Amino acid sequence: MESQAKGKHNGEVWNKVYKSDNAFFGQDASNFALLCFNHMKMNNVRRILELGAGHGRDTTLFASNGIEVEAVDYSNVAIQILDKITKEKKLPITPRIFDVRRALPFPDSYFDAVYSHMFLNMRFSLDELHFLFSEKRRVLKQKGFNFFSVRNHNDKSYGEGVQIDKGIYDINGFQIRFFTEKEIQDLLEGFEMLWMGEENEEPVNLYIVFSKKI
Repeated sequence: MESQAKGKHNGEVWNKVYKSDNAFFGQDASNFALLCFNHMKMNNVRRILELGAGHGRDTTLFASNGIEVEAVDYSNVAIQILDKITKEKKLPITPRIFDVRRALPFPDSYFDAVYSHMFLNMRFSLDELHFLFSEKRRVLKQKGFNFFSVRNHNDKSYGEGVQIDKGIYDINGFQIRFFTEKEIQDLLEGFEMLWMGEENEEPVNLYIVFSKKI
């Protein structure tokens, strides 16, 4: 019940955000998406799963360049916005409302890559994160790519607001997890770390991770 409550809280928060601003993160693709897309091109990636797609600023970059995208988010408002964009631009995107605390609704070895940008910073427990990473590994093809970015302890907002769990803070109604390097390493069981760097995407500080299914 606690997980359902957290999922409901997050969904309601993001529904409110997207209702007030249907391009909350801007229209342009993130720098992280551009980095990942270049890697995807070099490795002939054709089908990806995007977790926490939001209103689709990164999704549309991938799809506009011929990559099929299964885009999931637990905000029904965000998915409605993305569905409208998908139909207007006739892009190869399948948007769906889904809570990733459940088993992913895709067959084994289905995707060339899984992508998420700041999504893992939502209020997931460490057990839920480990389950999600095991599911990512399941749906990836052999040697498939796992790209993700997360806010870290060097973020200027780290430690602000009210601490509601270890590493998780409520900041103006947003429940945010900040990651350590060790936590990322622990999540990557069954993956090979290809590259990990640090990037500032104003106003946040991120670890950006490229990994591959072993």
